Amino acid sequence: MWDKIKAWFAHSVTILWARVVTLGGAVLAALVSLSSDPNVSTAIHSVLQPKLIPYYVIAIGLITELARRRTVGKQTTRDNKVIG
Repeated sequence: MWDKIKAWFAHSVTILWARVVTLGGAVLAALVSLSSDPNVSTAIHSVLQPKLIPYYVIAIGLITELARRRTVGKQTTRDNKVIG
């Protein structure tokens, strides 16, 4: 079963991370569309404090680099499985 789950992401942490970031962006876009309601807007601002957004971006960048370094320079098969 675990191999089937990993196959959804082509056995790549980078692809998994890209999909997580994309899902997060879609959720954030949905929340922004709901922000016309003052109660929702207040809740969003309490969770995603604007002063912390640069730190979120830095964290996303670091995780992306770590995911990419995991396989950089390694050979892969045609179906993206790492050799060795």
